[in-house]
Amino acid sequence: MRVVVVGATGNVGTSVIRALSGDPAVTSVLGVARRRPDWHPDKTTWLTADVTTADLAPHFAGADAVVHLAWIFQPARRPAVT
Repeated sequence: MRVVVVGATGNVGTSVIRALSGDPAVTSVLGVARRRPDWHPDKTTWLTADVTTADLAPHFAGADAVVHLAWIFQPARRPAVT
């Protein structure tokens, strides 16, 4: 199983990555984050991308599952945007 995790370096994302990398049914994990972490979990590769501007469709192609955990937190003073 190939899984893509968007928002992979947030509080929930890191736990999801950890669980997926230890699951024998998962063959690969693509972690999508704005900044590449200095962390190398098993079976995981990183894609540095901003979900507000990047075309992620090619990276989702062929995935068995996509876990979307990203959210916009800036601009904090514009609630209509966030």
